[in-house]
Amino acid sequence: MSRVCLYDGMVYTGITKKEHSCVLIEDSIVSNVLSNRRFGALPEAGSYQVIDVQGLGISPGLIDSHIHGIGGYGTEDLSAASIAGMSAALPQFGVTSFCPTIYPMEQSEMDRAIRAVVDVIGKEPGASILGIHMEGPFISKEKLGVQRSEFVRPVDNELFEHLWKVSEGNIISMTVAPEIKRMRELALNAAKKGIILQVGHSNATYEQMVEGIEAGILHSTHFFNAMRSLHHRDPGVVGAILIHPELSCEVIPDGRHLHPAIIGFLIREKGTSKVILVSDGLKPTAQSRPPYFANNEEVELTDGVFYRKSDGTMAGSSLTLNEGVYNITQNDISMQEALKMATLNPARTLERDHLCGSLLPGRRADLIVFDTQMNIYKTFAAGREVYSRPFGNA
Repeated sequence: MSRVCLYDGMVYTGITKKEHSCVLIEDSIVSNVLSNRRFGALPEAGSYQVIDVQGLGISPGLIDSHIHGIGGYGTEDLSAASIAGMSAALPQFGVTSFCPTIYPMEQSEMDRAIRAVVDVIGKEPGASILGIHMEGPFISKEKLGVQRSEFVRPVDNELFEHLWKVSEGNIISMTVAPEIKRMRELALNAAKKGIILQVGHSNATYEQMVEGIEAGILHSTHFFNAMRSLHHRDPGVVGAILIHPELSCEVIPDGRHLHPAIIGFLIREKGTSKVILVSDGLKPTAQSRPPYFANNEEVELTDGVFYRKSDGTMAGSSLTLNEGVYNITQNDISMQEALKMATLNPARTLERDHLCGSLLPGRRADLIVFDTQMNIYKTFAAGREVYSRPFGNA
């Protein structure tokens, strides 16, 4: 049995915070969290490989539930090698679990993109795949963002069943527009399959949003972006999410997709338990040099945001999730709460909190060691050390 002790850290379990404490790993699971003193008193302490983290933070690994690509690898490559490349690249940014996010595409290409992810599940070199996030294709042409209009479709339950079959049951979430005809039928079908539906790329009225909530659409994609905004006579998608406490929402915390003051307002209104940090990262994120391409279109990087070169439309962020957690702490949010929004919250929303998102005994040993600026020093995925650099080299 492999035994590792991460010793003398500030441990954020996802529920509590403990100074001068240890996390014990046995093979692929967390076996215990306890103080340095109590570890030293264990009869079997000498059987552990002890790694002194010198007071740095230890937390569950970050979960990026909405990411298209990183480091020059993307889901649009339709390649298992690219999905494996994403998995290998993410641990240096503290991510131990992710949901490869697939754009609407021509059907045969969408099938290939899904199969590429399925081929890597269970064989990931780094971060684990929790499941596939389908960002469409059942979304509104009125709120495309940079999605391509020719690939957006009306609700088609035969296509939905086909995508589920191709995924071998590995679609975990889907972004939809509640206002599209026959959406309730699709929502009921999704519930039977355990697929989390999230509202996004939607021009729904408030009344249409309430119907969607009643059908079980209780999460939202990149909140405020690509959705009907708040108006005092029509609360729209944004208003419905703010008004109804049961809805959770993704936030891209790069300071550009949302003003920091809006993020602060959202957290005060919804509470930290209903906010989930995502990167919505694109293929060229952390790529060393241009040209940059995302969703098979050339993009330009300006002030941390990618813009479509052809028309200047905001295409997505160059944010990494550890940067996003740090950004949130600059908005009068504690590190403990910021981490929760990128660990326990997504695990709960995706109904995977029995597996990951916290450092509780029996959970998968996905965890990171980091400093107060969220620089990552060590990453463990299922008990394997998949990223490391010397302490003190920020």
